Amino acid sequence: MNFLLLFVFGTGVGILSGLLGIGGGVVLVPGLIYFFGFSQPEAQGTSLAV
Repeated sequence: MNFLLLFVFGTGVGILSGLLGIGGGVVLVPGLIYFFGFSQPEAQGTSLAV
């Protein structure tokens, strides 16, 4: 279930950043921290890897 939520969240972030022309990390990092309980270094590392 968690994988599905992460997939839907990532798809939404990709669509939002594509439509607005912003970097995906602006939305991705806070979302991973607040919604999925990632630590700040884990969220930043995930954003960089994506």
